[in-house]
Amino acid sequence: MDVEELEKKLAEGYSSVEAWIRKHAERVCFPIYSSVDLRDAGFKISAIDANIFPAGFNNLCDSFLDKGAKLLRECVLATYGNVERILIYPESHTRNKYYLQNLCMLQSMVERAGFAVLIGTMDPKFRDDITELDASSGKKVRIHKLAAENRRLHSEDFDPDLILINNDFSDGRPSGLVGLEQPVTPPPEMGWYLRSKWEHFQIYDSLIREFAEILEVDPWLLSPLTDFASDVDFKDGRGIERVASSVDVLLERVAAKYREYGIDRKPLAFIKDDAGTYGMGIVVVDSGEEALNLNRSQRNKMSRGKSGSGIRAVVVQECIPTADYFNGHPGEPVVYMIADQVLGGFFRYSENKSETESLNAPGTQFAKLCLAEGDDIDEVLACYHGHCSFALYYTIARISCLAMGQEMKRRELCPPAIVGK
Repeated sequence: MDVEELEKKLAEGYSSVEAWIRKHAERVCFPIYSSVDLRDAGFKISAIDANIFPAGFNNLCDSFLDKGAKLLRECVLATYGNVERILIYPESHTRNKYYLQNLCMLQSMVERAGFAVLIGTMDPKFRDDITELDASSGKKVRIHKLAAENRRLHSEDFDPDLILINNDFSDGRPSGLVGLEQPVTPPPEMGWYLRSKWEHFQIYDSLIREFAEILEVDPWLLSPLTDFASDVDFKDGRGIERVASSVDVLLERVAAKYREYGIDRKPLAFIKDDAGTYGMGIVVVDSGEEALNLNRSQRNKMSRGKSGSGIRAVVVQECIPTADYFNGHPGEPVVYMIADQVLGGFFRYSENKSETESLNAPGTQFAKLCLAEGDDIDEVLACYHGHCSFALYYTIARISCLAMGQEMKRRELCPPAIVGK
């Protein structure tokens, strides 16, 4: 069994899979947008991360942004009614020119959808009424200082009908976003100050088991083995013995699967911040002993997440090596969604990382995937056996999106119009 065979089974069971996805979609609500990171090892393929406040719109092809504009308009009008003005609430990455370019592209997509749009924040770092910053392209990004009045956020004469969040709130939700009359999406409560990778992968794995039953395959071929450890502190060593024990147990389970499928390689495990984002708070180990003996740099890396938030819980997850390459460098596909619809994606790759390391790291580069069919792909992109399994990429991203939808439903965060589903 390999990924090409999985794709053939998906094609054979297409109608059953679509009916199954629709059945689950009717039971949940979805984040207005999201992105899913995947790993294709050739012998298995899976989602490895799911983001509800995605950056990276600057890495998408223009045709994908046009498609996104159409999907966004349909989603907004169906969910929130007569919306004309949308406020984008950003991160505070004032020095990250690529994040600012992401804001430019997101703003462009919202404008193409037919909405008036403004970027604004209540972050006290922005003291001027308008702060003008340079994106990576040289384009100016104007970030407006917001004021709160009568349970509404506004900037001068711009009074938005909808607030679109592009900030994952790793360090908590701003008090100014509480109790607003205007709808706020995605819900700030899905930020990493509350959200858990462990919860997501538990839901994802349960969905994959159903999906694998339809395809009549081993669910391990579509999901990473994952464990969880709470109350840990890598700086003072608290709970690290439990993490090491989880690593050893998980690696033995992976080794058993490798023996079952005749895979000749050493199993590895990622230790990830349970609330991690931007590729922070992650190390790869080959044994529990290595987890116990992380060097000072690794311990520091695992003690603080984004915005300096402390790491207190981790997931221990099977490392899925990538078999995909771009210009000879290991890469992985990233798929973007608008609600439950696939928008498009790009290919993330790194010149200084191996096929078993996290590729969401400093120095990462991006290759746009401006195509409709896998056969049209440029020769510099070398997917497993020369074939990119886009049908599987998109289906797995949709399943990960279903898991995000279940997370929202569990927290009672569905927009009022669809709460009763």
